[in-house]
Amino acid sequence: MESNYAQWQKQLVKCIRCGTCRSVCPVFQASDNENTTARGKVKLLEAVSEGKLELTPELQARMSKCLLCKACAPGCPSGVRTDELFLSARRALAAKNGLPITKKLAFTGLTYRKLFDLGLKMGALFQGIVFKNAPDGRGKLARIPLPGAGLSQRRIIPPLATAPLRTRFPEINQVASPQARVAFYTGCMLNYVYPESGEAIVKILKAHDIEVVIPAKQSCCGTPAFTSGDYQVGRYLAEENVKLLAAGNYDAIITGCASCGAALKHEYGSIIEDPAVKKSWEDLAGKVKDITQFVVDLGLKKDLREVNAKITYHDPCHLVRGMGVTKEPRQLLKAIPGIEYAEMKDAAKCCGAGGTFSMAYYDVSRTINDWKLDNAEKTGANILATGCSACRMHITDGLGQRASRIKVMHTAEIIAKAYGLE
Repeated sequence: MESNYAQWQKQLVKCIRCGTCRSVCPVFQASDNENTTARGKVKLLEAVSEGKLELTPELQARMSKCLLCKACAPGCPSGVRTDELFLSARRALAAKNGLPITKKLAFTGLTYRKLFDLGLKMGALFQGIVFKNAPDGRGKLARIPLPGAGLSQRRIIPPLATAPLRTRFPEINQVASPQARVAFYTGCMLNYVYPESGEAIVKILKAHDIEVVIPAKQSCCGTPAFTSGDYQVGRYLAEENVKLLAAGNYDAIITGCASCGAALKHEYGSIIEDPAVKKSWEDLAGKVKDITQFVVDLGLKKDLREVNAKITYHDPCHLVRGMGVTKEPRQLLKAIPGIEYAEMKDAAKCCGAGGTFSMAYYDVSRTINDWKLDNAEKTGANILATGCSACRMHITDGLGQRASRIKVMHTAEIIAKAYGLE
C-alpha cells in the first residue's frame, strides 16, 4: 500500500486547489458538493497518504461518486492525472473493503465466458416475466418497482437480444477480393443488447471489401470490473483478450463501443502485468480503431443514398477523451446526402451514464442527462447519433421519460443506411 501512496503523491503534490475542475465536473454541477469534485477527492487522498484518514467504506462511497468522464484531467492547469489517480484509489479501497456482493458476483461471472453467454441468452428468453414493453416501444420497464438501478423510477432499459450478434454471423466473414483483414471486437453491449449496430459495422466493412473476423472467444473488455476497483478480474479479462487478438495477425482491431475501444487502446496499459502480454498489447494498441476512424481512413463509398434526417451528435467520454475521436463521426455524417447536421451545445459533455454510475446514482445521472437532452432538443434534430452503447441506453431512457420524438442511433447504422445496407 505504501507504493500506492508514493504513486499518489506524485499527482497529489501537483494540485494547487485552483478549482478549475469544478467548472467541468458534471457530478459537482448536479450536486453542488465539494467532495464530488476532483479537488475534493485529491484532498481526501492527500489525507490518506499522510495517515490522517483511513481507507474506510465511507471514503470508498465518495470515490465511487465519479463518472470517470475524464473531463477534469485535460483541463487541469497543473497536469494532475485525476482519472488515473481515482482508478488507483478505487483499487486500493476495493482491496481493503471489498465490493458489494452483487458486483463481485457479476464481475466473477464475466470470467466464465460460456456461462456468462448462457446466462444472458436465458435472460433474453425470460425477460418478459420481469419486464414489459415501454409505451412508446423504446425499451422495457420493470413490471413492479424493483430496488436499485433506477428501476423503481420507471427507468427504461433496452431488451436483451434473443439472437446475439455473434450468433448472426460466422466467425470469419469472407469477401471476394479482401483489401484487409480485421478483427471486430464486439464487446458485450453490441453483442447482447444492440446487435443491429454490430450488424451495420460488419456490413459496412464487407462493403469496403474487408474480411471481418469476429473472434468467438472474446471476453468482456473488463471496464466495469477495473473501474470499480476489481483489478484481478479486469486484468484477467484484459490479458485473455490481448492474447486472443494478438494471435490473429490482423490489420486492424475495429470497435463500435467507446468504452471497449478506450480499454483496448489505452487503459489495458495500466492493468496488464505479464511482461509478454504487455508487449503483445503494445504491438496491438496502435491497431485499435473506432469504426468511424476506419471508415474515414478508407473513404466513404460513392453513390450514397440520401438519408433525409436532421441529426445531432453526442460525443461519448471514452471516445472523445478516451480515444481522441471527435472529428471523424461528424465528417461522415456531414458527407451523407440528405442529412442536415446540427451541432448541439456541449456535445462533448458527459451524458451521466458512466457505466455503473447511473445504476448507483440514478437521480444524479438523470439530472446530468436532462442537460444533454435539453441541448439536443434545441437543435431540432430528430436523430441523435453516438458511438457508445451505454450512452445510447441512458439517453434513450431520458428521451422516453420526457416523451421526446428524438431517436438514438449508432453512427454506423446511419452510414449503413446511406450505403443501402439496412
